[in-house]
Amino acid sequence: MKNKRKIVSEIVIYILFIAILATGTPKALSYFLGTEYPVASITSGSMWPALKKYDIVFIKNAEKSELEVGDIIVYKNGNSENTKTPIFTIHRIVELNKNTVKTKGDANNISDPLIEYKSIVGKTVNIKSKPLRIPYLGKITSWAFSLK
Repeated sequence: MKNKRKIVSEIVIYILFIAILATGTPKALSYFLGTEYPVASITSGSMWPALKKYDIVFIKNAEKSELEVGDIIVYKNGNSENTKTPIFTIHRIVELNKNTVKTKGDANNISDPLIEYKSIVGKTVNIKSKPLRIPYLGKITSWAFSLK
C-alpha cells in the first residue's frame, strides 16, 4: 500500500512540475525578452533557408532605433476572423523608412506591403548573427492548434 501511495504522490508531483513549467516558462521568457509574444513557430517556407517550417524562434522587443535592414522581425498582420487572435508574419527587413518598414520572406520573389512600426512585435534572438531556433518543435504547436 505504501508503494502505491508513493507512486501516486510522485506522479502528482511530476504533473504539478510540468504544469508550473508550462505556464511559467512563457511568462518568464516574456519578462526577460520584453515582449508579449516571446516565442513564434514558423508555419511556412517563406524564410527558407534561414528558418525552416516548424522551427521555433525566440523573439525579443526591439525599439525603432534598434532595427536594421537584414533583421528578421515578427509583426502583427491582422486578426483571425474566427477567434480574433493576432496573425503574425516573420520576415526580414529590406527597407526602413520614417514611418514604415518593408519586409520580404527570404524565399519569396516579392516584398510584403509596407507595415507601420507599431505593428512590430520584436525581432529574433540571434547567436552569431543567426536566429536562435529549435528545429521541428513547432510541429507540436501546429498539431495542437489543428485539434481546436
